[in-house]
Amino acid sequence: MNHKDFTRATQKITLTLLLLVPYISFSQQNDSTDIDEFIAKQVSDYKIPGLAIGIIKDHKVIFKKGYGVTSTSKGLPVNTQTIFPISSCTKAFTAAALGILVDEGKIKWHDKVVKYLPNFKLSDPWITKELTIVDILSHRSGLKTFDGDLLWYGTKYTREDIAKLIRYSPIRTNFRTDFAYQNIMYLVAGLVVESITGKTWDEFLKERIFTPLKMSGTATTRDSITSESNFALPHIQNKPIKPLNMHNIGPAGSVDSNIDDMLTWMQMWLANGRTNDTTLLNDGTIKTITSIKTLTSDNKDDGYGLGWYIKQTKNGKMINHNGGMPGYISSVVLFPDSSSGIVILTNKISQINDQLVKEITNYMTKKDTFNWKEADKDMSGKTTFFDWDKKRKPQPKKSDVIPNFNRYQGDYEDLTYGKARIRKEKGKPFLELLPTEDLFSGFLYNIDADRFKIIFNDPFVPEGEVVFTRDNNKKITGFKLNIDSNDFLFNDLDFDKTP
Repeated sequence: MNHKDFTRATQKITLTLLLLVPYISFSQQNDSTDIDEFIAKQVSDYKIPGLAIGIIKDHKVIFKKGYGVTSTSKGLPVNTQTIFPISSCTKAFTAAALGILVDEGKIKWHDKVVKYLPNFKLSDPWITKELTIVDILSHRSGLKTFDGDLLWYGTKYTREDIAKLIRYSPIRTNFRTDFAYQNIMYLVAGLVVESITGKTWDEFLKERIFTPLKMSGTATTRDSITSESNFALPHIQNKPIKPLNMHNIGPAGSVDSNIDDMLTWMQMWLANGRTNDTTLLNDGTIKTITSIKTLTSDNKDDGYGLGWYIKQTKNGKMINHNGGMPGYISSVVLFPDSSSGIVILTNKISQINDQLVKEITNYMTKKDTFNWKEADKDMSGKTTFFDWDKKRKPQPKKSDVIPNFNRYQGDYEDLTYGKARIRKEKGKPFLELLPTEDLFSGFLYNIDADRFKIIFNDPFVPEGEVVFTRDNNKKITGFKLNIDSNDFLFNDLDFDKTP
């Protein structure tokens, strides 16, 4: 998911930390002690279950450590080998995969997507014909931010299914002008890799990136993860929850990694595509990937490249990306001018990632005048709460009685998303969106005529409303969802009742 969305989202939170068990490696004892004590306090103050961090300065790893636990229920101590989903930080891996193919002369950045995926379509035929590799990697396809995310989140759809269904989404932004964050276009980029190489995106990343860089703890699937693995579980309401399977949106967000591996990955970028005796990407390709292709604000120095946000700061050029899913935030920040970087992985959504990056960056650039106590005061998100971390209020008993409920029961369908069903569960009115029935299902509560409250099983999704439509004869013809979510476009869905 979107870096900016999760930055906005991190405004409301609390949890309980069970334990702080350190794992540490450092090269400068005094610096490391100050950093360690500061981070430990923040992890405790923000009540984060588990956090792992790595810091690079002048090409060298100066600090890496794990704090807390993988799970508040009999978890392991977090260390620098603990695996976390990096979510949208995956996008840089997909951009790098295509960069490798550019370096090998198998593809050009401005090649048309349909050259490699002739059956791919968007709703606009001209954009379909003109859409390039750079367009889909720089979020300027003409689709709206988060268009299509409901197609992959918790659904049974395959990558190919999702790429096919996106053709029904309307073009709502200006092609090649407007920045609109798109996960589906990165899925399409992964399919381009597969078309060119004859290998799956997953196989290609393992063979051409993970293995050469010796990133042995990094993977695109969780086939080897067991209940005993050193894997950080996501947390909501101070409890571990089941992590979402990201395989069907893999090229946009399915990489899992650890601090040790991510530090190697970052060092490669800071060394212009090289690490040890391995050259992963050529200098020119690194420059292309980390140059602005789409502006993200009115500032000409603030934009998106290929898999990275790019910004000019007082500390020079900054290349960064965040990733987030329910119960996780990942952050990767690079300062090429000073050959420095920070990576932070956590198993709870909070403001701690962005705020730690800010303070640690200030420390590294203003060491002589830096004041840790003042920095602690600047960590301003310690008492904020997310709605999903609050317990939901029980609904009045009478509200689950819906008059003439049989009129609403039955099957419904949205052209793009798929089918829904309204029925009774344990004698109570119930709605389930069938492509995502484990998460997007829940009991209905009466508000007034043709308007019901819906509370989905997924605690990450806020409460909302189901609003029914009727024809001239007062017969139910369908329904729409009114759910105020920053992450999913529920309001775009339009379910028609099926015979």
